[in-house]
Amino acid sequence: MKKIILITIVLIFELTAKCQLSENLLSNAENNREVIPSEKLQKENNGRINFFVFTKEKSKKLDLLSFYTLMRARIKSFFHHKKLYVIKAESSEDAAMKIENILIAKNKMIKNLWFDSHGHYGNRYSSFRVGTDQFNFKNITDSNAIKNLQKIALFCDEQTKVGLGSCYAGADFYFPATDSTPAFRMNGDSLMIGLGNIFTKSSIYASESWVMAKPGIFTNKFGFAGYPLNKRFKDRVYAPVWQRIGEWREYSNISGQLKNVPTIALDRSGNINIRDRYYNSFKKAKTKIAKALKQLKPGLASFS
Repeated sequence: MKKIILITIVLIFELTAKCQLSENLLSNAENNREVIPSEKLQKENNGRINFFVFTKEKSKKLDLLSFYTLMRARIKSFFHHKKLYVIKAESSEDAAMKIENILIAKNKMIKNLWFDSHGHYGNRYSSFRVGTDQFNFKNITDSNAIKNLQKIALFCDEQTKVGLGSCYAGADFYFPATDSTPAFRMNGDSLMIGLGNIFTKSSIYASESWVMAKPGIFTNKFGFAGYPLNKRFKDRVYAPVWQRIGEWREYSNISGQLKNVPTIALDRSGNINIRDRYYNSFKKAKTKIAKALKQLKPGLASFS
């Protein structure tokens, strides 16, 4: 057993090093390649690839869930290297450069684009990050803030799906009032609409609740419909989040419609799929959610 664990660890580090080397080579090729306009790629339509854009949370604590997510993505990318590329983003500029280099080198467009990051409930508004850059309803229309997202959008069209793998990114409910602060609207709908105005032809997907709170991503199942077990998430202030587990929203700039859709899933090659049913429509899920709501207590989480 010890040998198996050791071999697994070695393989993971080798895989990570190989993927990082590939990203570095693509980045260094920036000054040596011929620039091909995205319009030409659209007309040629030589196939499409998926991107999983990973953002590491800056924290002194070891984030095992993020580490697991990245390793899982790396492994899937290794076995589906022609369809799925993992980008570890330092910033939106870094992500845009890496994505553009890959697309031009492969002469392809984007099929599915997944922005994986943490959402921060304590901010009292929906958001997602690309490296050091945070996007929310306050800056999603700021031309300076979104200029790198616009570069990525050049390689997207009506066949592209864009997913926000950030908790609460699609929430439009009110963050409950506390003893010191009033209720505040999360504005996830404004964030999604703003992103739709950048990716003008693509469909945007975001969750009203937690995302990726349990293993199971890349299985095309309900891996995004979990919930954290930490004590602080059982505070009453999280009641709106518990009520919406597995609930996702879709926005299309073409139709101008923002609508609810069944729970989103990623398959093994990074395709964004809509499940046939809502996670919370299952009897077992309903029972778990009802039980959790009854056990919520005040004072378990601290919000300034």
